Amino acid sequence: MKWITMGALAAIMAVSAVSVMAQSEADYQGYMKTIGGANGSLGKNLAAKSADAAADAEKIQDTLKMVEAFWKAKGTDDAVGFAQKGQSIAAMVAADVAAGDFDKATADQKTFGTACGACHMAHRDGKAPDFKIK
Repeated sequence: MKWITMGALAAIMAVSAVSVMAQSEADYQGYMKTIGGANGSLGKNLAAKSADAAADAEKIQDTLKMVEAFWKAKGTDDAVGFAQKGQSIAAMVAADVAAGDFDKATADQKTFGTACGACHMAHRDGKAPDFKIK
């Protein structure tokens, strides 16, 4: 029984490692498009003072977890930090919306854009729509 448990644990760890390593640049570009769309929706929902803004912020946060895993697999510490900072800001926006403080949520969303821009400056090359990861 002990060997079965250890074997199952090893299999789970191997699958997890492969799934992180299997992320491609195409996956990453999809994450960026998801975040861009969710951030646009977030801005509209904040302007409308809609509680739907919380779901947008949570989508950004969840997608940034995948971005963090992408950069961890590449061993790019500063990009991991940018992704973590973005997750933290997105969580603050969601909390602000839940508290009904749309002014604070809007201000926090602006800091989110600054964090994204810092990563783009460090790790994005080229011009739209042909950006490359550097």
